[in-house]
Amino acid sequence: MRILITADLHYRPSQREIFAAFAGWVEAQQPDCLVVAGDVGHPLRLFRRALQLFAGLDCPKLLLAGNHDLYRGEMDSRTLWEQALPAATREEGFIWLEDETIRLPLAGGRTLAIVGTMGWYDYSARAPHLELDDDALRAAKRLVNHDADFIDWPWSDVAMARFLARRFADRLSRAAGDPAVSQILVVTHVPIFEQAVPNHPESEFWSLMRAYAGNFTLGEVVLGTPKVTHVVSGHIHRAGQWAVSGRTGPIDARLVGSQKGEPRAVVLDL
Repeated sequence: MRILITADLHYRPSQREIFAAFAGWVEAQQPDCLVVAGDVGHPLRLFRRALQLFAGLDCPKLLLAGNHDLYRGEMDSRTLWEQALPAATREEGFIWLEDETIRLPLAGGRTLAIVGTMGWYDYSARAPHLELDDDALRAAKRLVNHDADFIDWPWSDVAMARFLARRFADRLSRAAGDPAVSQILVVTHVPIFEQAVPNHPESEFWSLMRAYAGNFTLGEVVLGTPKVTHVVSGHIHRAGQWAVSGRTGPIDARLVGSQKGEPRAVVLDL
């Protein structure tokens, strides 16, 4: 079973040849499943064009939104989140992974469950040396993060993170409790383990930015869940791989690490 996970494409028509070449490379890998883990393209027409690159791929195609996909433009962030992005995802032949758990057959009669969420940041990744509470971090976000300028939904970061975490935790628990499921792959947009989010106490900018780079609360949920063997995330444009100790054994945790104009992917052969 070959699973290919990409993220942070940030599709731009001026770089179409690069993205078309990447889509060709993806197809050449002959994946049994493709997951696009957020920051696909903005505005909505570019989100669609990015997904259309994979139209010829004959396998299940799954998608999570990223923060940039929710930037207001021709419509507000709430409409994008609740209506436009899920609809466009399905119309382009992808599954909106935020609402579904996907089960795929493995060798030997085993079953893989893929459980995912955008996983919004809840400030649990804040730099340890900064003595800032949630209110201060909410107010300071506009100093370092354009999400404060271009996301106009009515919910706070913490409220959105908790909402998504509850729904994700329910899907994850159901997958873990399913006797037919032998292995779980978790995919998120926002990283969920401390190992994956660098700490730069020498930099005021990156120290503050760290609060909006991860959701370690979600990571604790995943670490305590049996059957999770792999976690793949995006968001911070940093590639990496770590062995993280989970409840029932080590978890292979990875970041995709796409760069501007250089889309990348993690390939898992399970």
